[in-house]
Amino acid sequence: MFFKPKANLSDAEKSRIELCLQQIAECVGFERFTLPVLSPKTLFGVYESERDPQQVIQFVGKHLDHDVSGIQVRVFPQLAQSSCGGGCGGGSCDGPGGLPGRYDAAERTITLDLRIDSDPPMGLATLINGVVCDLLSQNNLDSEHLPERVDLAVVAMGLGMIRSSIGLVAKQPTCWDSTQWELIPRPFLDCQSLAYANASAAWARDDATPEWSNDLPSDVKRSMRKSLKFLLKTNDSFFQPRAKRSLLTQSQSEWWKLAASVSASNQVIAIRHLESDGKLDDPQESLLLEKLCATNRAILLNAIAATERMASKHPTVVSESVVRELRTLTDHRDDEVRAKAMCVLAKLGKLHEATIETATEMLEDHQKHLVFAGVYALSTLDSVPERVVPSMDRCFVRVLRACDYEFIDLIVTAYRRWLDDPQSHFEGLLQDSPEHLPIALETLQKAPEPLVQIRRGA
Repeated sequence: MFFKPKANLSDAEKSRIELCLQQIAECVGFERFTLPVLSPKTLFGVYESERDPQQVIQFVGKHLDHDVSGIQVRVFPQLAQSSCGGGCGGGSCDGPGGLPGRYDAAERTITLDLRIDSDPPMGLATLINGVVCDLLSQNNLDSEHLPERVDLAVVAMGLGMIRSSIGLVAKQPTCWDSTQWELIPRPFLDCQSLAYANASAAWARDDATPEWSNDLPSDVKRSMRKSLKFLLKTNDSFFQPRAKRSLLTQSQSEWWKLAASVSASNQVIAIRHLESDGKLDDPQESLLLEKLCATNRAILLNAIAATERMASKHPTVVSESVVRELRTLTDHRDDEVRAKAMCVLAKLGKLHEATIETATEMLEDHQKHLVFAGVYALSTLDSVPERVVPSMDRCFVRVLRACDYEFIDLIVTAYRRWLDDPQSHFEGLLQDSPEHLPIALETLQKAPEPLVQIRRGA
C-alpha cells in the first residue's frame, strides 16, 4: 500500500504561510529566496571574530545585498526583564515570549536588551531579525513589523538557522474563525511553522537532502523533512520561487481559474481573492457551490467567507442555490463551519424557520463560538418565535454570571428588538439574582433604540 505524502501543517496553515512568502518575495525580490543557507557556525563565527554587532549587520547586509550603512545598534541590557540565564530573552522562565530587542523603522535602529556575549543565540537572532526588518521596511512591505512575517523572511533568505533553534512560541493563539488571517496576526513562528518554512527554503533551492538541516533541533528537523518530501513529490505550493511569477496582481479570471486547480493551497488562496462585479455567471456559481460542498475543511470555510465578502458588495451574488447550501451547512458536523455559515446567513438576512431553530439550539451549546453564532443570528431578527425567548433567557443568565460583556451587549440588543418592555422582562427574569439586574439595566440604557418596536412573533 502506498501512502500519499502530507505536509506537517494543515491546509489552512500551509496556505497562509505560502501566501505570506509570496507577498514577501514579490516585495523584496525572488532572487533572495535562493541565497545560500548560512550555518550557525558561520553566523557565530562572524560575531566571534571581532565581537562587534556592527560587523554582524554588515555581514548580513552583504548576504542580502541590502544597504545597511544607515542602521544603528543600541545596547541597553538593563531593559532585560529576566536574568535567568536560560536564553528566555526577557520572557518568563516558563518559555520565552519574544526576542530581546526591537527594530525602529523611523530611526533605522536596532535596540538590544542584552549584551550578545551573555546569550549569543538570542543576541544574534535579534540582530538578524532587525536587519531583515529593515529590508522589509525599506521595500515598503505591508505589516513588515509582524513577527511571523519577519521570521518567514529570515528563514526563507537563508538566515534562519539560529532562530530555528530558539523556541519563542509554545502554543499559537487561536481564533474560532480560522479564515481571519489579517485580523488575527500571529506572533513568532512555532515549531511546526518553522519546520514548514525550512522545508520551503530547501525546496526553493531544489535541495532534496540539505546538509544544513542536520543543525536543526530534532523536532523541527523531523517535521521539516516530512514537508520537504511532500513538496518534492507533489510540487503543491502556491509559492513557486523558482518560477519568479508575480501572482498577487493577476486578473479575476485567473483567480477563478486557479480556484479550480487540484492543489488545496492554490484553491484556498484563490478563493480568498475571488471578487465579482455582480451576479455570478453559471461557471462561477457552479464553482462556488462546488467549494461550499468541499470535504476539505480549509476550502469549505474560505468558500463561506468568500460568499460573505462578495455578497456584502453585490447581494445578487447569493442565488437561491447558494442560500440553500449555506443553510445545509448550519447542520454540518464541524462546529466552525456551522457557526460561520450561521453568521453569514444572518448577515445576508437569509434565516428561515429551520435555521432559526438551529440558532436557538446553539444557545445551549458549550462551545462559545456556537453560542455567539446563535445569539448573533437571532439578534438580527425583529421578531422570533415564542420558544426562542426561554432559551435566550437561560443564555443571558449564564453570560451575566460569567460577566461576558460582549454577549451581554448583544443579547440586550436582541431583547430591545423583540420586546416592548425589556426592563420588565429583566426584572422578572433576574428577581432571584439581584446582583445581576443592575448590569442588565445599565446595558439596556446604553443599547441603541431599535428603529421599530415589534412584539416577538409566533
